[in-house]
Amino acid sequence: MPRIGKMGMGRRMMGPMMDPRSRFFMALASDQRIKILELLKEAEKSSAEIIQALELDASVISRHLMILRNVGLVAARKEGVALYFSIADDRVYRIVDLATEVIKDWFDQHSAFF
Repeated sequence: MPRIGKMGMGRRMMGPMMDPRSRFFMALASDQRIKILELLKEAEKSSAEIIQALELDASVISRHLMILRNVGLVAARKEGVALYFSIADDRVYRIVDLATEVIKDWFDQHSAFF
């Protein structure tokens, strides 16, 4: 179950009545977080593997993973000192794929204007 609290995406305060769907879509509103989801689609990855693949600072990756975990998209398990991450719910890929289709269709319809 996703965690619910006052602190949300980054350090922004969220009101007590914030719609959970807003929190969910805010978690997806990052290029780096989408890349993390794409990496995890292949297989479970350690935090070190994610850091190496994305070439970002460990603290940045840690923050992104925390955001994804807080909305229930990513699960973590500890093995020794290493943390391993996996997708908590594969349905997120249907959402990302649908968003890709909507964007592609919109772009196809409006490409004459660009």
